[in-house]
Amino acid sequence: MRIRRSGLATGILLAVFYLTLLPFVAHGVGMIGKGLSQDAARHSYLFADGENVGNAAMLVHILAGTFLVALVPLQLLKGLRLKYNRFHRMLGACLVALAWITGLAGMSYIPLRGTIGGPLMSAAFFLYGLCLFTAALMVARRALEGDRAGHWAWGLRLFWLALGSWLYRVHYTLWYLLTGGVGSEPDFSGPFDQVQNFAFFVPYLLAVQIWIARRRQRHQGALVTNPWLCPPAAGRPDKRRTLCRYRR
Repeated sequence: MRIRRSGLATGILLAVFYLTLLPFVAHGVGMIGKGLSQDAARHSYLFADGENVGNAAMLVHILAGTFLVALVPLQLLKGLRLKYNRFHRMLGACLVALAWITGLAGMSYIPLRGTIGGPLMSAAFFLYGLCLFTAALMVARRALEGDRAGHWAWGLRLFWLALGSWLYRVHYTLWYLLTGGVGSEPDFSGPFDQVQNFAFFVPYLLAVQIWIARRRQRHQGALVTNPWLCPPAAGRPDKRRTLCRYRR
């Protein structure tokens, strides 16, 4: 019964997420259409006449980022990981590639064109792209090393970073619904805008790090209080090593 309730709750959360994602995907598709048009600069400040490299970087960033946000929640579904492990690995490789492309394209665009919010926004968004790229790199590295605990930890960090562009818009939507946009300006120079430069990813990373640290402390405490959860000395395999691998 508990498993069924957990599965039902996960399904509801996933359905709600994808419903809220529809405007984000529609916005991304619309921006790609504008970027590919001959008068892209008239439709959006993200594009400029004659800036082919910068325009291409933004288009790639939007396209890869949209797919990244849409696919990353599937990677956390436990049932999918256990029953279709091969699909889990293929999707993971795809997400790592999308995160690399999204991060690199964004970090290429910022030095070329900057951001509408000025130096602070440019620095914050570049830091976000760097964090996204690094998390994807570490997820792949830990997977290749067979480090399941490290892979799991970096996977959580990548999950929240991948949702960053969606969270950024969710924050603005909720703020405008609650306050009508107090502290926000069209050129993103308002107090709320300045906070938002970092609020869409830094607090989530800190929360994930705290959660990971606490979970590791509980796990280490279990190893101390129950030696059967610890692996035996090297060269002496027995039930303990198998049980320890299972627990991790």
